Amino acid sequence: MMKEYSQDLSSLIDNEFDDQEIIDAVLEDVELQQQFSRYQLIGDVLREESDGLDLRVDVTDSVMAAIAGEMQDDNVVPLATPEKQDTNVVPFMKRFGQYAIAASVAGVVVVSSLIVNQDDATDASSTPVLNTVPFGGAAAPVSLQATPAQTENDIKERNERLEALMKDHQLQLQTKP
Repeated sequence: MMKEYSQDLSSLIDNEFDDQEIIDAVLEDVELQQQFSRYQLIGDVLREESDGLDLRVDVTDSVMAAIAGEMQDDNVVPLATPEKQDTNVVPFMKRFGQYAIAASVAGVVVVSSLIVNQDDATDASSTPVLNTVPFGGAAAPVSLQATPAQTENDIKERNERLEALMKDHQLQLQTKP
């Protein structure tokens, strides 16, 4: 049985150990010589003294040998897949959950918009009332009637009303953020 010399080899490389037994073991054993050489190479790399050394390692032969040496297991069992449930409980709960989430989001949007708009309209006297009177002055029934002839005075009033609506609209745009 071979004695483990790793720590002793490391000490020997660092000049901290001078046991003749270890030196003789390294000189006699090829495997210990290779390990000693690897330790020297590691030390050179760590001290950045590895100028010009080719440090590429080809491990393909050892990997291919290890793969060839593995035993093949022909009794491969596929993973069992869970059977599909035939009940409608899960799809029903999924759909119900989707509706509940959508309703919650809609509720939050409505409540937050009410709160935001409530803060904007704190003074009701400064808020203009929506004018629902049509341009003609009165609601006209929807039918195929010939339009009565308009006088210059009617056209002037309609233009003034349009101008007032445009000014009001511009003011509303200026007051809203």
